[in-house]
Amino acid sequence: MQESSPSRRNFLDIITVLVLGVIGLLLLVPAIWYLLAPLRQRGGKRELVFVANLADLPKGEWKLLSLELVHADGWRQTKTRHSVWVRRNGDAEKDISVKSSICPHLGCPVNWNPDKNEFMCPCHGGIFDASGQKISGPPPRGLDPLEFEVRSGKLWVRWQDFKIGVDKTIEVNV
Repeated sequence: MQESSPSRRNFLDIITVLVLGVIGLLLLVPAIWYLLAPLRQRGGKRELVFVANLADLPKGEWKLLSLELVHADGWRQTKTRHSVWVRRNGDAEKDISVKSSICPHLGCPVNWNPDKNEFMCPCHGGIFDASGQKISGPPPRGLDPLEFEVRSGKLWVRWQDFKIGVDKTIEVNV
């Protein structure tokens, strides 16, 4: 019986190691991707959501608009609706103000009272001026501003949850 030469044996050893290495990587990469997926999803900023056409917003008036967020959890998708207060004073982006409609005291919805030119929390009597700054009552701070962009005459808002009951605006990643 003829023995195989050392070069052939070395070649087969190298091929075996390479094939096992490729198989190992094919199993390892998806496993690492799966384990790191929660880290990639958390802490990132939410997407901007279309809210309204600027032409539909009357100048100088606060308007309550709603936006819908879609949360994906595997195959399941849930929709959450939030409200924002928007005021347009001019045509430039700097002339637009977007505020959360949630009272920073205990999370109640805040209403706009055009007769008194102020926001009011009906639950605990918090009052905010026309720019959203606290005037009186138990809320520890003014209404929280939200990030937004104007693209081709359309208003896009990034919804953000904030910690309630504290005097500083602290973002909460949900």
